[in-house]
Amino acid sequence: MLEINPDWTGKRLELIETAGQLFANSGIDGVSIREIAEKSNVNIASINYYFGSKENLYTESLRYVAWQVRCPLAQKILQDESIDYSSKEQCIEIIRKLIGERIQNYLSDKYPAWYSRLLLRSLIEPPPKCEDIIFQTFIPEFNALVEVLMRCNPANTLAKCRFWAFSILGEISFYVFAEPGIKLALNIAEKYTQKFLSQLQEHITSLILKGLDLKEE
Repeated sequence: MLEINPDWTGKRLELIETAGQLFANSGIDGVSIREIAEKSNVNIASINYYFGSKENLYTESLRYVAWQVRCPLAQKILQDESIDYSSKEQCIEIIRKLIGERIQNYLSDKYPAWYSRLLLRSLIEPPPKCEDIIFQTFIPEFNALVEVLMRCNPANTLAKCRFWAFSILGEISFYVFAEPGIKLALNIAEKYTQKFLSQLQEHITSLILKGLDLKEE
């Protein structure tokens, strides 16, 4: 399990925040250490002092973001022995909350927009030395999500639940990366509004419930 790093303070955190945004927009190969230094108003030696290399700075930026936007709700649900999975209404509400957690973490103003872009970019273009972060965050969260979906309707196969879990992540990822175009299409000036995110939550929930044969009455 990924843990908070006590060194995420001061100048180290400033560099993580500055470099992380650059990495989120351009990837590790699209950003030079000189560019990071200029954007951070430090010299290259300072970056090497705190992190040793651009690659290490990328890894720490990803580790920081993964810890911030983690989605532990599915794992908590699996530990809750009071849940009655035979109750269709309760299962529907669980799935709605799981989708809402990710929407709020990835799309609302709860965190800077680049956090979710960096995390999702790491899944599309896994950088060297970052596999452990992906295994410590994305994989456990994904497996827990799949397990909850299976418990909500045991008639579904493991493969089917995996695909629908990917569908949840895929839907939300689209709204992360296509945000500029979506804002133009919908005439949204700043961040997605809470009204829009609530509508999106209901849309994705409806789609997933149909796929899992848990349609609302």
